[in-house]
Amino acid sequence: MTAGSVVLFTFLIALGYLTAPIMLVWGWVRWIKQRPRIWKISSTLSFAGFSLATASALFALWIILFAGGGGFGKTGPNYAPDYAFFYRCVRRGTLLSALSIAFAIGGAWRSNLLRWHALTGAIGGLAFWLLATTWP
Repeated sequence: MTAGSVVLFTFLIALGYLTAPIMLVWGWVRWIKQRPRIWKISSTLSFAGFSLATASALFALWIILFAGGGGFGKTGPNYAPDYAFFYRCVRRGTLLSALSIAFAIGGAWRSNLLRWHALTGAIGGLAFWLLATTWP
């Protein structure tokens, strides 16, 4: 591996496994404490992006637990892992993250409670799904 690819994988790991969960938990704590009284279009879009980023993170957690329990294990007559099911799950998680990025960008133009939490959590989720398919 080249030095550039090591730096890229390190950045994606930090974004997907460290930054995204911290921003999502911090965003939910902040939202519960300071719920907006007036919902503007930007705060609604940010909340939708934040909710989709959370759904993507929970789906990723489920995939990790499912795989750890042998869910993608050796099936069929040749005892090969079920890669097709794994990649269908990764596609769905990537779609959730892409939609959350779109909503988060839509809500990032105006100042609101979750604007940076939604965007960072969504990009971190996409980094996780990218790592799920390209781990060296």
